[in-house]
Amino acid sequence: MPRIVAKNMSFEKALRIFRKKVENANVKDDLRKKEFYEKPNQKRRRKANEQKRRNQRARAKEIDMYNNYRSKFGRKS
Repeated sequence: MPRIVAKNMSFEKALRIFRKKVENANVKDDLRKKEFYEKPNQKRRRKANEQKRRNQRARAKEIDMYNNYRSKFGRKS
């Protein structure tokens, strides 16, 4: 859990720093995930879908890079 020592600073500044640390530590995301029970099957399905999306993005990036390369250095008709 993020902590700050606010001896010589105003409350507003300390609160702003604390909020930034909480945001960077992804505490809110963890709380949202733990707010409701997720069945093991739903968790597996969600993780599989996340993996599919990551793979699709990576594949699209590769294809785009390949097409850009071919358009720059490919054979001209």
